[in-house]
Amino acid sequence: MITEPIHLALFEEDQINEAAEAISILRSQGVPDRNISVISGVPLSEHILGRPMSWSRVGLIGLVGAVAGFLAALAITYLPVLIYPLNVGRMPVFPIPTTLVVVFELTMLGLLISTLLGVFVETITPSYGPHGYDPRIAHGKIGILFTCPPEVDCESYDQLVALGAELTHNLQERKLWP
Repeated sequence: MITEPIHLALFEEDQINEAAEAISILRSQGVPDRNISVISGVPLSEHILGRPMSWSRVGLIGLVGAVAGFLAALAITYLPVLIYPLNVGRMPVFPIPTTLVVVFELTMLGLLISTLLGVFVETITPSYGPHGYDPRIAHGKIGILFTCPPEVDCESYDQLVALGAELTHNLQERKLWP
C-alpha cells in the first residue's frame, strides 16, 4: 500500500527524451520502478522511456489453451477408434488426413478461447503502482506518476522542473485519483 503522496510530472508530447531523463533521475534518487507509472494518450513502448519490460501472462495462457485443445482433439478423434475399432476394406484404423483437420481446428479453438480469457483476466487484475490522472494528458501531455519519500521530494522537484516538467503535488488531496 502506498502511503506517500502521489506526484505527477507533466511533459509536452515532444519532450519524450526529457520524460525518459526524468524517469532515470527518479531512479537515481532511489525511487523504485514499482512506484513510477507513465500515462500518455499515445502508447509509448518501455524501450523509449528506458523502463523495464512489462511481462504479460497472456502468451502462456494461450499456449496452455492450445495444448488443451490439441489433447482434446486427439481424444475426440482417437479414443472412439480405440474403443470401437472398425476395419473397412483396406482403410487404416487411424485415418491421419481426415484427423488433421479436426486436430488443427480444435487446437486453434483452444488457443483463441484461452487467449480471450487470458486478456480478460489481465485486464481485471489490479495494478499496484501509483494511480492518478490529469485531463491535460488527453490533450497530448505525457504524465509520470511517482511516489517518493519526503526527503527526496525537494531534490526531485528541482531537477524535474529543470527538465521542463509541470509538477502537481499530492494528487490525493486534489481528488484526481480514483
